[in-house]
Amino acid sequence: MEEKKNPTATPSWASPGGAATPPAKPASAKPAPAAAPTTPAAAAPADNKYAQFHEVVSGDTLWKIAKKFYGDGSLYMDIFKANQDVLTDPDKIQVGQKLRIP
Repeated sequence: MEEKKNPTATPSWASPGGAATPPAKPASAKPAPAAAPTTPAAAAPADNKYAQFHEVVSGDTLWKIAKKFYGDGSLYMDIFKANQDVLTDPDKIQVGQKLRIP
Protein backbone atom coordinates (compact mmCIF):
# COMPACT_ATOMS: atom_id res chain seq x y z
CA MET A 1 0.00 0.00 0.00
CA GLU A 2 1.32 3.44 -0.90
CA GLU A 3 1.83 6.01 1.90
CA LYS A 4 0.09 9.39 1.45
CA LYS A 5 2.34 12.39 1.78
CA ASN A 6 1.38 15.63 3.51
CA PRO A 7 3.00 18.51 1.56
CA THR A 8 2.63 21.01 4.45
CA ALA A 9 4.35 18.89 7.10
CA THR A 10 8.09 19.21 7.64
CA PRO A 11 9.88 16.06 6.47
CA SER A 12 11.23 13.81 9.20
CA TRP A 13 14.80 14.32 8.05
CA ALA A 14 14.49 18.12 8.85
CA SER A 15 13.98 17.76 12.59
CA PRO A 16 16.64 16.57 15.06
CA GLY A 17 14.47 13.83 16.59
CA GLY A 18 13.56 12.37 13.25
CA ALA A 19 9.81 12.92 13.81
CA ALA A 20 7.78 15.23 11.64
CA THR A 21 6.95 18.60 13.19
CA PRO A 22 3.56 20.25 12.77
CA PRO A 23 3.38 23.37 10.60
CA ALA A 24 3.91 26.68 12.41
CA LYS A 25 0.83 28.65 13.46
CA PRO A 26 0.25 31.97 11.68
CA ALA A 27 1.12 35.12 13.60
CA SER A 28 -1.67 36.59 15.68
CA ALA A 29 -3.55 39.52 14.15
CA LYS A 30 -3.87 41.29 17.52
CA PRO A 31 -2.07 44.65 17.77
CA ALA A 32 0.60 45.10 20.41
CA PRO A 33 -0.61 46.80 23.61
CA ALA A 34 -0.05 50.55 23.72
CA ALA A 35 2.64 51.97 25.97
CA ALA A 36 1.50 53.60 29.20
CA PRO A 37 1.08 57.38 28.97
CA THR A 38 3.95 59.36 30.43
CA THR A 39 2.50 62.86 30.60
CA PRO A 40 -0.61 64.10 32.42
CA ALA A 41 -2.13 65.38 29.17
CA ALA A 42 -1.63 62.00 27.55
CA ALA A 43 -3.21 60.30 30.56
CA ALA A 44 -6.55 61.96 29.84
CA PRO A 45 -9.08 59.61 28.22
CA ALA A 46 -9.60 60.02 24.51
CA ASP A 47 -13.23 61.04 25.04
CA ASN A 48 -12.27 63.83 27.46
CA LYS A 49 -13.23 67.10 25.80
CA TYR A 50 -11.13 69.06 28.32
CA ALA A 51 -7.76 67.98 27.00
CA GLN A 52 -6.26 71.48 27.40
CA PHE A 53 -5.81 73.61 30.49
CA HIS A 54 -4.69 77.18 31.05
CA GLU A 55 -3.31 78.68 34.26
CA VAL A 56 -4.49 82.26 34.69
CA VAL A 57 -1.70 84.85 34.80
CA SER A 58 -1.82 88.54 35.63
CA GLY A 59 -3.65 90.47 32.90
CA ASP A 60 -5.63 87.48 31.63
CA THR A 61 -9.31 87.74 30.81
CA LEU A 62 -11.56 85.01 29.46
CA TRP A 63 -11.71 87.01 26.23
CA LYS A 64 -7.89 86.95 25.90
CA ILE A 65 -7.75 83.25 26.73
CA ALA A 66 -10.45 82.48 24.14
CA LYS A 67 -8.57 84.58 21.57
CA LYS A 68 -5.37 82.63 22.34
CA PHE A 69 -6.92 79.15 22.10
CA TYR A 70 -9.69 79.67 19.54
CA GLY A 71 -8.58 82.75 17.62
CA ASP A 72 -11.92 84.36 18.56
CA GLY A 73 -12.37 86.19 21.87
CA SER A 74 -16.16 86.16 21.58
CA LEU A 75 -16.07 82.43 22.46
CA TYR A 76 -15.10 83.27 26.06
CA MET A 77 -18.46 81.98 27.31
CA ASP A 78 -17.49 78.45 26.19
CA ILE A 79 -14.57 78.59 28.62
CA PHE A 80 -16.79 80.08 31.34
CA LYS A 81 -19.42 77.34 30.92
CA ALA A 82 -16.74 74.64 31.11
CA ASN A 83 -15.46 76.12 34.39
CA GLN A 84 -18.65 76.97 36.28
CA ASP A 85 -17.50 74.71 39.11
CA VAL A 86 -14.71 77.24 39.88
CA LEU A 87 -16.04 80.46 38.33
CA THR A 88 -19.16 82.36 39.37
CA ASP A 89 -18.69 85.37 37.07
CA PRO A 90 -16.84 85.50 33.73
CA ASP A 91 -15.32 88.85 34.77
CA LYS A 92 -13.84 87.50 38.01
CA ILE A 93 -10.97 85.14 37.35
CA GLN A 94 -8.02 84.85 39.72
CA VAL A 95 -4.31 84.52 39.01
CA GLY A 96 -3.27 80.89 39.46
CA GLN A 97 -6.65 79.35 38.61
CA LYS A 98 -6.40 76.37 36.27
CA LEU A 99 -9.15 76.58 33.66
CA ARG A 100 -10.35 73.79 31.40
CA ILE A 101 -10.31 74.70 27.74
CA PRO A 102 -13.01 72.74 25.86
